Amino acid sequence: MLVFRKSTMNDIDAIVQIANDGKELLKNSGVNQWQKGTYPDRQLFIQDIEDGIGYVVSEEDEVVAICTVTFTDEASYRQLSSGSWKTSDDAVYATIHRAAVGREHRGKNITKFLFSSVAKLAAEEGAASVRADTHPNNAAMNRAMQKAGFEKCGEFYILEGDEAGDLRYGYEQVISEKSP
Repeated sequence: MLVFRKSTMNDIDAIVQIANDGKELLKNSGVNQWQKGTYPDRQLFIQDIEDGIGYVVSEEDEVVAICTVTFTDEASYRQLSSGSWKTSDDAVYATIHRAAVGREHRGKNITKFLFSSVAKLAAEEGAASVRADTHPNNAAMNRAMQKAGFEKCGEFYILEGDEAGDLRYGYEQVISEKSP
């Protein structure tokens, strides 16, 4: 049985392994995402745990997927170079970052479970939608988001961090009619 829960320090080794597997998969797929600098790294995942924004999907006692969920405004999301978000910029939204599924668990609909769990969390927090982004060439994540009911809303460039200046596709899934 899959369980979506906040991550703890007991999960850190599994989280880092899943992220590193994700980096390798992206590299082997020719996707220049998570390939610059150290992003995402152990220290960032520790900070996510300390900030209460790190989440895992576990099956029994094994961590099988990871993500970060925030409810703060994303600076990069304010400047779509094409398209528009489904909800207004004033709406509260959840954002999924650093999502990955463990190597041995890919292809088992775990990403769909993760996305639906985040949507449930967002609804409980009164958010109007869930937003996420990915590299244009990350075919697996683009497909997974569309399959889970996210709509591609446009493109933007990352403003900060190791991947500043890189193009991303922005996706959104409306979960309530609470957007102003």
